[in-house]
Amino acid sequence: MSRETADTIWGAEAVDLALKEPNPDEVTTELVDDVLARIDPPGAFRAWALAQPWPRFCAIVRMVSGAIIDEVMKHGEG
Repeated sequence: MSRETADTIWGAEAVDLALKEPNPDEVTTELVDDVLARIDPPGAFRAWALAQPWPRFCAIVRMVSGAIIDEVMKHGEG
């Protein structure tokens, strides 16, 4: 997970906007599991993420960009 990966998937402008969102969805074990189950292939993951409501998309971008790696790892250990 890195900012470069997120930029490649959604573009730097979309990632910037998502990272600036003050009220993204909470990262939960369910969201982490959902992302991990859908991450491959990248094109399908991109389309799925873009189809999510804005606050959920912002949480997904934060996860993929590595902006909240500690929170993701906490939920991924379950």
